[in-house]
Amino acid sequence: MEILNKKERISSFLLFLLMLVITIGILFTGIFFSYKLPWKENETLRNENEKIRYEFIYQKKFMQELEEVDVLIDSLDKSKDGRYLFIEQSINAELINLKSDIPKDTSLLEDRSMYENLILTYKKLMDSKRDLKQVENAKNEISELNDELKDYEKEITQLEKALDLCKRLN
Repeated sequence: MEILNKKERISSFLLFLLMLVITIGILFTGIFFSYKLPWKENETLRNENEKIRYEFIYQKKFMQELEEVDVLIDSLDKSKDGRYLFIEQSINAELINLKSDIPKDTSLLEDRSMYENLILTYKKLMDSKRDLKQVENAKNEISELNDELKDYEKEITQLEKALDLCKRLN
């Protein structure tokens, strides 16, 4: 006795085996990518984390050095003329050191121009303080000259009175 639907059974069994192999292949592919991709992703995230850590450390160091420059800039207001130039030169030296310490490698810092702009801003602040000091000195000089002018005007009025008196006596 022979089976009537032998061809259909064989084709169904082969279709079943094909579907089983495809399903097992998909499962193994999913398992492979779920283990393989996180390793690469973790490595990428570690590198990015190291870069961010380096930038945080550099920012902290940079800000500490800028605070020292802040102290020097604040001392410009209290300084006398002779000491003013020395403090200004010290600030310029500090700013030059800060600029030279900025890493040239763009992979280490996200935005190098931010640090350079901060240094330029501090330089402009120092220049503005110098200009303000010069304007203040000019204002004081104008005030002193106005006082002298008033004194001379009083003296001229007294001399005119004395001249009138002399003219009347002669």
